[in-house]
Amino acid sequence: MTGKRVRIPAAEAGLPAQAAVVRRRPRQARARLSSEALQQAFVRVLLDRGYARTTIREVAAVAGVGVGTFYEYFANMRSLAAKCISESVRGAERQGRAACAPLAGQPRARVVEALLAQLVETLCADVPRWSALFLLERQISAPVAYRRHYEDWVGMWAEALRSAADPPARVDVVARMAHATSYGWISQCLMTLAPEAIDAAALRDELTRIVLAYLATV
Repeated sequence: MTGKRVRIPAAEAGLPAQAAVVRRRPRQARARLSSEALQQAFVRVLLDRGYARTTIREVAAVAGVGVGTFYEYFANMRSLAAKCISESVRGAERQGRAACAPLAGQPRARVVEALLAQLVETLCADVPRWSALFLLERQISAPVAYRRHYEDWVGMWAEALRSAADPPARVDVVARMAHATSYGWISQCLMTLAPEAIDAAALRDELTRIVLAYLATV
């Protein structure tokens, strides 16, 4: 980046951006590390300062890269935030799918218990981070991105239910209801309760009772 001049747009000052655009997808190991470092730094600054006061310069400094490196991968702060949310949501989804995979052929109650336990464990492992990302998702995520995440998680539920020894008759409908119930319960708790007030075990047990009670009727 030596000698290259980089224009820093208004997004650096935390102003609203017009589009969430990823400029270049990192392919090489070093490039991936830079992108991941920026995402991790973004969350650190977000938790410390809030989104409105988070600047590109500060995120780059915390990540240990130059501002020019930031603009190699992200058009603005909004695109970095959207990428961070997307990667986090997809990571939680992958963990949920992985938890259910070894239980194929087991009773659906066992599969559902495992999936809910994994989701609660993942999202409650770092309550401040997930709370901030859930709140931010509602501010910046484009409808198409939000729907894609939603459908991916419904697909996770459908796959888990179909793998059971006793899948419900209307898997797609049941999967949507199970996702809406579990995601709504967990996300609302994380967004509205203080971190110290969240009892992950109690949250998991109550949620499991609710979803299994619903499944017993279908």
